[in-house]
Amino acid sequence: MQGDLETRRRPKGMPPCVRAGWVLLALLGARSAGAEVADSSVTLEASGGHGYVLWSLLGDVGVGEATFVTLGYTGVRPESGTAAIHQLSVGMDHLAGEHWLLSGVVSLGLSKASDTELTQERPRLNVPGLTARTGSGSQAVQLGAAWDSAGFGTWEYGLDAGVGVSRNPLRRQLLTVSDGTSTERYAQEDILWSARPTLGARLLWKGQWELGLRGAFAFYSEDPLTAGQFTDAETDQLEAQLESRVAARKALAGLRRRQLRDLGAAVARRLGEVNATTGFPSAPVRWDLRPSLSWRLTPALRGQLSYAFTRYVPGEGVAHVVATRWTVRLGDAVRLWASVALQRDVPVDLPADTSGLLTLGGEYTF
Repeated sequence: MQGDLETRRRPKGMPPCVRAGWVLLALLGARSAGAEVADSSVTLEASGGHGYVLWSLLGDVGVGEATFVTLGYTGVRPESGTAAIHQLSVGMDHLAGEHWLLSGVVSLGLSKASDTELTQERPRLNVPGLTARTGSGSQAVQLGAAWDSAGFGTWEYGLDAGVGVSRNPLRRQLLTVSDGTSTERYAQEDILWSARPTLGARLLWKGQWELGLRGAFAFYSEDPLTAGQFTDAETDQLEAQLESRVAARKALAGLRRRQLRDLGAAVARRLGEVNATTGFPSAPVRWDLRPSLSWRLTPALRGQLSYAFTRYVPGEGVAHVVATRWTVRLGDAVRLWASVALQRDVPVDLPADTSGLLTLGGEYTF
């Protein structure tokens, strides 16, 4: 809104696009290509909590007075001991007049694979070990539009809507390990499609107080709790190959939880929207809602309180996140922020789990 000095360049009601690519090189090239361009920026952010780590390098490249190419890289490790998810994306934001912002982004999640040891190799008995390998990737498109009242009145407001569609190949393999060499025994791949429409609104009073509300709902082409998982028949066959069925069921249960946590990070939300204020999903999300209240204490200091409620897909429970975020502006070029939060996951059949979350970030505009 024009009445909000911190967001005059572009409305901030819409969630940021997930930028991907070679940010610094692209920014420097774009700045040298022409004189009449909008400001460009580079953003670094890192989040963590409860074994979950996320980091990002994001950038806005001003290629005209009203157009920005969005670039960046995001990585996430949903659980210690698993491979990280790496996502690249590229998109464009365009200011259409004084009131409209149009946005589009294409993202690519690089293939990843994580191994879970089911049985150890016993060379003296000539018995190979058994390992389960799960993998995933993603290709996604996100489109959005935001309308802003763009004034300096006592009351100003903004609305936005968007939709994201993603294709997620989910792979599972069984490997035997003998003398350090892995041999594939079984391999299968499922394709899970998901669509996630979002709606958002914000109300600004005197350029100082802002009330926001954001919600989203996720649709899946099939049950995400079974997509990419070992089937009952595969599980029975696997248990028959192991000496202890109790140990096999325990190992497979841990494997399933790890797969769902990976899927929650890769599918339920775009990675660029995940931080301490939204919480870290522990399973695929069905819908979520996030009200927030922001206020400007001084021209250089801004605070926010927020609450996020997440309903996971049926059978996985809910999550609550209470957070606060503080942003400090150091001159016109530099912004720094920190968020701390408390997340409580309430599964259906397991005890509730509480964890602390932290996000640190900074932005340089030039």
